Amino acid sequence: MSRCEFGVPRTLQILLVVLITGTGVSVSGEMVPFDSNQWVGVNGELGDYIGQQCRTGSAYLPHIAFKNGIIEYDVLLDGSRGYPGITFRATSMKHYEHIYIRPHAGLRGDGMQYAPAFGPGSDWQLYHGEGNTASIEMPADRWIHIRVEILDRRARVFYDGGLEPVLVIDQLKHEPVEGPVAIRSAPNTSARFANFKVTKTDDLDFPPVPATWHPRGLITEWELSQSFKLGDVEGSAYPNQEVMKQIDWQTATAESNGLLNISRFAQRSPNGEGDVVFARLILEADRRETRKFSFGYSDYVTVFLNGEPLFSGNNAYRSRNNDHPGVISLEDQVHLHLKEGKNELLFAVAEGFGGWGLMGQDNEADYFHPNLTRTWRLEQGNRMPESVVYDSRRGVLYVTNYFQGGNEFISRIGMDGEVLQKSWIGNLQQPTGMWLENDRLWVVQRRHLAEIDVEQGKILETHPIPGAVFPNDVTVDQSGNVFVTDTAGNKIYRFHEGEFEVWLEGPEVRKPNGILVEKGRLLFGNSEDGCLQEVNLADKSVRTLISLGQGANIDGLRPDGNGGFIVSAFQGMIYHVAGNGALTEILNTTSSGNTSADLEYIPEKELLIVPGLFDNRLTAYKFTGI
Repeated sequence: MSRCEFGVPRTLQILLVVLITGTGVSVSGEMVPFDSNQWVGVNGELGDYIGQQCRTGSAYLPHIAFKNGIIEYDVLLDGSRGYPGITFRATSMKHYEHIYIRPHAGLRGDGMQYAPAFGPGSDWQLYHGEGNTASIEMPADRWIHIRVEILDRRARVFYDGGLEPVLVIDQLKHEPVEGPVAIRSAPNTSARFANFKVTKTDDLDFPPVPATWHPRGLITEWELSQSFKLGDVEGSAYPNQEVMKQIDWQTATAESNGLLNISRFAQRSPNGEGDVVFARLILEADRRETRKFSFGYSDYVTVFLNGEPLFSGNNAYRSRNNDHPGVISLEDQVHLHLKEGKNELLFAVAEGFGGWGLMGQDNEADYFHPNLTRTWRLEQGNRMPESVVYDSRRGVLYVTNYFQGGNEFISRIGMDGEVLQKSWIGNLQQPTGMWLENDRLWVVQRRHLAEIDVEQGKILETHPIPGAVFPNDVTVDQSGNVFVTDTAGNKIYRFHEGEFEVWLEGPEVRKPNGILVEKGRLLFGNSEDGCLQEVNLADKSVRTLISLGQGANIDGLRPDGNGGFIVSAFQGMIYHVAGNGALTEILNTTSSGNTSADLEYIPEKELLIVPGLFDNRLTAYKFTGI
């Protein structure tokens, strides 16, 4: 197995035993040369390379008790496969924090990874994506400086002299306690370490932890058995009475994103034998019904409903092809045919290496505010509906259809959901946001802004947007200025007197999407940090109104007619924002996976129309307000 270095070899076990019994002598802001007697080598060797004294392999500092501070070092790579990095805060040979890089990964999204270990080995298959992995350039045969800042449950990694961190970890998984520091790599020249420095300090300035959003329906608590060796229990069969008598069920709480790290609750065999646990849920139904249920696992699973096998799968590293990483996510789905009363959903989860985990989601857990009622839904004929606007003069809706094989279009829809003209305006290029002002319909396309005369039903002109990367949404102020967000370009453009200019950019503009001008201010939503920003049109000063959580893609913005707003996040959330800033969730379809793109709200009709881009639906709701 080519990634077996994520296990705990005997040399590293010795390393960690010595580390956790070290004397705790302080090192503060000191370079620790690798030829110093403070280092104990596990493997590899000392040497000199390109002007630097350096070390290969793994080594540790037995007399450093590190909790908070800065760890810095230089690393030189030869481009071959490896996982050079550091470990810190080890409390046993199975429990430590681990940050490393993959020199063979190129600009892949997991070139750098944070992967805590809960033993034995690193749980790299469980921790990936935002806050755990990052893409970095890894040039060969030159020294690269890495600086890791650590404060309590947070860490950030600066790479190759960059002024901004390439990886920000907002939730280190182990308790912030003192522990040793080590370098860790293969015992060859795939990586060389130099200029290692440790600074112990609490004087680090981290910004507040950003709010995050998670889909509805995530399973937060499981009943979990103790671990069994696969040789003693048949993991693909429902446990017999003898096994059931042995099980000591415990309540196991998942992390905020729904991940149940089983190694936190059940012991792994130290010699690499396969292990299995049973995790169960009791589902109650007041009648016979069918529910959808999504789940993810690592590495092997068999699912039973009321004792009968329902699903069996293998998600181990390279189990499906040579590039299959086996990382955990909510990829699999089953339909649960529930009987009236209590139902047992049981998962037998077996582990090989790389992280032992389970996660689940009830796909029927969508939320509807009591003042929100569905009136109609158009499910046929849509081609990825992205944006909708209301024409009050003609009493119709215009809907952009984002994909039609290169011949996209705008539909005319009646207020009762009847399709009046499927392709009212054609020959468009992936249209997204729209705005209607004085019988002019402004439509954003790929790097263009279309100007449509709605009375004539034709395109008057198509205006190129110089320098735009992915223009997305549009709004118009009372003076006729047209503003366009460029999500991929991190800019807001203004179209004035036939010319485009970059009107706003900077650190507050982070993948902007939805946009609206109202009462002397411009509002726009960031899809990177999930913040709704307010811009003073007079001086362009920016302040944050609300946050929907990091990564919430703010797509639709409409006034509610009473001093507030209706705001949609593309993932499937819709909120009401009162004039005093109070935030109320009115719709959440993240459990079913139905998206909420660039919506329309008509206050005088109390009508909310939501285009679902990926589910090809246009849905209307009556919303009577908060």
